[in-house]
Order: sequence, then structure tokens, then C-alpha cells
Amino acid sequence: MKNARPKQTYRIGEVSQLFDIGADSLRYYERLGIVVPHRASNGYRVYELKDLYKLSIIKDLRGLGFSMKQIGSYLHDQNVQKTKAMLDEERRIIDRELERLERRKQALVHRMDSIDAAQRSTAECIAVEARPQRRCVEADAHLELDEEMDYVIQALHRVSADVMPHLMTVEIGAVLSLPEIAAGASNVYDGVFFVVNEAREDGTFVLPAGRYLTTRYRGPYEQNGRVLNELIAYAERGCLALCGKPLEFYEIDNRDTADESEFVTRIEVQISE
Repeated sequence: MKNARPKQTYRIGEVSQLFDIGADSLRYYERLGIVVPHRASNGYRVYELKDLYKLSIIKDLRGLGFSMKQIGSYLHDQNVQKTKAMLDEERRIIDRELERLERRKQALVHRMDSIDAAQRSTAECIAVEARPQRRCVEADAHLELDEEMDYVIQALHRVSADVMPHLMTVEIGAVLSLPEIAAGASNVYDGVFFVVNEAREDGTFVLPAGRYLTTRYRGPYEQNGRVLNELIAYAERGCLALCGKPLEFYEIDNRDTADESEFVTRIEVQISE
């Protein structure tokens, strides 16, 4: 590629293309007084080479999340001390982003391990499993259709974004409607919840640590009425006192596969100590 000598002046369209910054943004910077082109005799905006370095700085700092107020203050009185302070702030931003990415990575690894464990699990084998305390964010809703469940999950994720990982990695559960299932229904729920690690006061409840009578089934959710009734019958035969609501967790679901035969769902009810 032959190196051409840079021009001394540029039109707004050329600057927009060079920096991949929209013309509306360039006009906004002008209104703020941060990068002010002069006007040619025909009224067109004309940017000089001295304006380009400012736009380069703006693009970099905007990409890191700095506000235009911060950037304007920096460019208004640019000096080495301010540059060092901005570089240090950039470092802190990058460190926070690396921490966020590491948490995201660990969530993905945990989700992959959970899927592997679900695939290895034995269906409809009833056992007592120990559970740690689990903090949850819940949406109360009476649900009878899969489409209703999907809608509520999306709505709950939207309002809980500050404490939630990506929806692909979060543990999702639902509260089974025991009276209706005892009456012969299936796939009927009284709420949906996410298991989260962070503390949250509004809309949060805690699943206590303890022993839970647990079973898993594969395939469509229409089986859950039968599976829950079998779990309760097992507890009665073994003189196990159940407490709390029956819970359903989606170890492999439509986030992972469109083939219902690959679904793995866990039902658990806490055992009274």
C-alpha cells in the first residue's frame, strides 16, 4: 500500500468513516465544545489534523465507559498528571472487566459441569441429597403452560439483572403446585426462581441448608405430577417427614436442547430434621 501524505483538513463524512463515529456523535461533541470544527465558506464543517487526536482519545475513553463530562474535563486541561490519573482509571476499569469475565468463565465451566453431571445421572432414582443454603430471587405466578414459564423467566431475569449471571448459566427452579398435582394435574406451578450467589433484600428468599428427598426424570415436564407423587409415596413408606414446598430444577432444558427427550429435571422436597 502506497503511503499518502495526510490531508490537512477533512469533511465530517470522512472523519466519521475514519473513526467509525457517527455524524450525530460528532455534532454532539461539537455542541459540548469538546471538538469544534471550523466552518468553510460554504458552511460545511471542516476538521483539522489537530482535531483528530482528540477524536482518537474520545473513542478510546468512550470504549472504556468514560462519560463525555469526564473526557471533556480531561481534554480541556490536558497534562501529564491528568493523563496518569486517566491511565490509572483505565487500569481499574480493565481490572473490573477482567474480574467480570473471570466470573463469567467460572459460571460457564460450572454450567458445563452441571450438564455433564445431569447426563450421567440415573432417572427416577430416589435418594436423599444434602444441599447448602441457597439464596433465590423469585417471581410469584401461577403457571400452567410452558410458554407462560418462558415469559416469566425472561421477565424475572430482566428485573434481576444486577444480581444475575447470564441466563444460559443461572440455575432455574420452580415451585410445584402441590394441591393441584395431588388432584391429578401435572406441569402446574406457583412460582419461578433463580438461585443466586449475591445477597439481595428485595424479592429474595432462602432455601435452607439440609437434606432433600430428590429424584430426576428425563423428557417432557408432563411427567412431573406422577414423579412427585411417587416421591411423596416413597417418603411415606420410609417414614420421612417432608417440609416445605416441592421444587423443580431444570438441569438440562430448552436453554440447552430443542429435543425434549434430552431434558433432565430434578424434583426435591426438604426432609424435616
